[in-house]
Amino acid sequence: MKNQRMLDELTELMRIDVSSGQETEIAEHLVKKLEQMGFAITRDEAGATFGGVCGNILAVREGERDGVVCFCSHMDRVPGGIGIKPVEEDGILRSSGDTILAADDLSGVAAILEGVRQAIESGKALPKLEILFTVGEEAGLYGAKAFDVSLLTSKTMYVLDSPGRIGRIVNGAPGRALLEAQVFGKAAHAGNEPEKGIDAAKIMAEMLATMETGRLDENTTSNFSHLWSKTCEAMNVVCDHAILRGEMRSRSGEKLDRYEAYFQSHCREIAEKRGARVEFKRENTFLPFFIPEDSEMIQIVTESLKEMGIEPQINGGGGGMDGNIFNQKGITCVGIATGYFKNHSTEEYLYLDDFYHAGELVARIIGRIA
Repeated sequence: MKNQRMLDELTELMRIDVSSGQETEIAEHLVKKLEQMGFAITRDEAGATFGGVCGNILAVREGERDGVVCFCSHMDRVPGGIGIKPVEEDGILRSSGDTILAADDLSGVAAILEGVRQAIESGKALPKLEILFTVGEEAGLYGAKAFDVSLLTSKTMYVLDSPGRIGRIVNGAPGRALLEAQVFGKAAHAGNEPEKGIDAAKIMAEMLATMETGRLDENTTSNFSHLWSKTCEAMNVVCDHAILRGEMRSRSGEKLDRYEAYFQSHCREIAEKRGARVEFKRENTFLPFFIPEDSEMIQIVTESLKEMGIEPQINGGGGGMDGNIFNQKGITCVGIATGYFKNHSTEEYLYLDDFYHAGELVARIIGRIA
């Protein structure tokens, strides 16, 4: 069921160089496309909140009948997405191998554009359509955090930004918090009197080596990858200050709190045993969400998929997305997969039939809302 229009538009967008905070060129392309379909455009200053130069795009098309539906995808991509050369082979789209593909999340952007076009081209009376293309998602969900949800009429949102085969509906995602432990030891000359020092770097290493990390249970993980010292760069000085920083994720807020308590207890015990002092910080970047399978918006997707002959697969995700923020702000969101895998890597690929079906799914959701 090749859809050449969809494929051409997707590869056109992929060839535009984009990074988080630098979405202006692709935003201009999208605004022109949306205006040609009769959408009124509103932009905000979201980029300024994280050092970027581009804001979110909200496109609204008034309806000919009651109802409203909102779709969302993000315009930015992870680093490694400059100079993308898409290559199609045997129904799969990949990059030339030295960049990411940026199917995360341009496949979502293109599927929304195509689905809306199909709905308009049907000639049927449509509900009000709202499309939100965000900035800075990959850098920390910054566009969603800055967006004023009072601009939306819809209280639900379909976020096309999830890996997996077509039919996958993401009804839950973990919350994420950053954890930090600062270890304060005692400086001393490393050659003359090392026994008089307290090595903060070694203590930090002991903390990490003996800590429970990685997969903690089916929906809870932790990872500590930042280890450094702000004050001790000389090799002939016993390190007196070291920092351990990482993240924890879980679909349960209670489990996040429980792991933080363990983290602090573990680090404090080792620090005190070695004569050091430790201070802690926690920063919540986004909260978990869960939408019941019997909710109306999920039923709309499952019924639409079944009409297409596709079996729905409802499950939770492992990463955060704009939906975490919007659920927190009172807009009920679920994620929809568009057929990509191995995102954030040069091995990223997209099943094109799934991508084409994602465009059809958007059109069917609009029709079902109508």
